[in-house]
Amino acid sequence: MDPQFVSSLQDCLQQLAFASDTETLQTVTASLGQQYYTTPACIPALLTVAKDCEQWQVRQLAAVELRKRVPKFWDEIEDAVQQQMREAILKAIIDESNDLVRHSLARVISSIAKSDIPNQKWSDLIQFLYKCCQSPTSAHREIGVYVLDSLFETIGDTLSEHLQHLFELFAVLINDPESLTVQVTTLEALGKMADYVDPDDRSAVNTFQGLVPPMVQVLQKCLAGGEEEFAQRCFEVFNGMLILEAPLLNRHFGDLIEFSISVGSNQELEDSLRVMALNFLVWTTT
Repeated sequence: MDPQFVSSLQDCLQQLAFASDTETLQTVTASLGQQYYTTPACIPALLTVAKDCEQWQVRQLAAVELRKRVPKFWDEIEDAVQQQMREAILKAIIDESNDLVRHSLARVISSIAKSDIPNQKWSDLIQFLYKCCQSPTSAHREIGVYVLDSLFETIGDTLSEHLQHLFELFAVLINDPESLTVQVTTLEALGKMADYVDPDDRSAVNTFQGLVPPMVQVLQKCLAGGEEEFAQRCFEVFNGMLILEAPLLNRHFGDLIEFSISVGSNQELEDSLRVMALNFLVWTTT
């Protein structure tokens, strides 16, 4: 990898990240598109910036740009370089301290996995994520479950082959003793996993139904703590599950309706949260 190419690319990304006028934005964007994003060399270069640049804004921007270009160039990268990048990005996401950068790196991992996993590559990725989810460090658990949640958007069919293991893992994470972020992200991952539960698989349906009460407890915790954004994300998951063919909420339907009425009528809560609770009630009748 050409150090000058990386350095020049980082300079452009710094200008773009901190640009304060439209002309600079347009000029730098055009330069990136014409001089850097036309070659597979941009892939390892962007990763280098995403993991090594001092400014988190530039690291995040590099990760976002990398995710966009993985579908076009990843398969053109030499196998040895691909392997180096897989190892580097897993180390980078563990070492990264900024949430926004970590989330952007997770999206890069998901994009690479979309190409790799169907081709029987990156076989140790899922095991790595399991280890993260079981780490005593809450930040590592947050990373592990966030990447798994992202993977459902790209390789959901592959993950669905491991439903039992994921049920066991998520049953622990939904009750995480330290991190509400882990709990909410696990709830969102369960919402995506719900799409892959066969309605005729009574064992899977029953197992999922057993996780609904702790999912509701996470929502209650968000409401009690005034975590409006988290609560909205939880409500979105429950609303989405209502339209699934598998009867995942049926066992607890009465309790969910009662809970939603309670939230919707609680004048101490933000109006937006009360509206979401009432929307859930509307969905149950449609």
